[in-house]
Amino acid sequence: MCGRFAQKFQREDLEHLERIINQALGIDRSLIELWATNFSPTHNAAPTQYSSIIHQANAPRIGITQAHFGLIPSWSNDRSRAGSMINARSETISAKHAFRELYRSRRCIVPISGFYEWQQIIGIKTKQPWYIHRGDDEPMLLAGLWDTWLDPEHGHSEVDSFTIITTSANAFMADKHNRMPVILEPEAVAGWFDRTAEPRTLAALLEPAPEGILAAHRVSTRVNSPSNNDPSLIEPVETDPGSGTLWAQ
Repeated sequence: MCGRFAQKFQREDLEHLERIINQALGIDRSLIELWATNFSPTHNAAPTQYSSIIHQANAPRIGITQAHFGLIPSWSNDRSRAGSMINARSETISAKHAFRELYRSRRCIVPISGFYEWQQIIGIKTKQPWYIHRGDDEPMLLAGLWDTWLDPEHGHSEVDSFTIITTSANAFMADKHNRMPVILEPEAVAGWFDRTAEPRTLAALLEPAPEGILAAHRVSTRVNSPSNNDPSLIEPVETDPGSGTLWAQ
């Protein structure tokens, strides 16, 4: 699964994302101003919190939105299911009622700096958290779905929300978890946003990430609490080889 991540972009990261999106969609538009009004840096984004996504509400126009992490389908009566809809399995996404229409027309990208995963270690009660990022330190582009819900308790105001698509783990991730988010390479962005793409073409984009593009390091168990959100969360920590417990907390 993918339940926690960081979005901590510097200006050069945003410029890199801008180049990828403009090249993929054949447009020439500055996205920096959109980021300025729709981006809040976070080192520990958690379900039910708001994070930035890139989408096409009205193709070819691109949008950057602060959206609720945990999908709230437009037909929902309330938010009660959102906490359990943070991820969508790639293997069943085209068949499940909650996702199939969005898969056809409301695909998005969740740009992140990296994500967290917790590894179960034999004989150790507390799972070891890892921070996974691209080895080249470029922003990571996760495949997602989004929707807009009208909140009946607040004057039917619009609430954008999203879910991250997951697939089976590649060899790099397999010892940490059996699932991983779908990571799109820049050349896949055009296909992901193409609403006329054939099902077979889309399915090919949902494969596990190629080996060699990811790097990872252990981080403090402070990341376990969503209330902790600071740069130290992504800093590497050492482990005690005798007990498997963390030296730094």
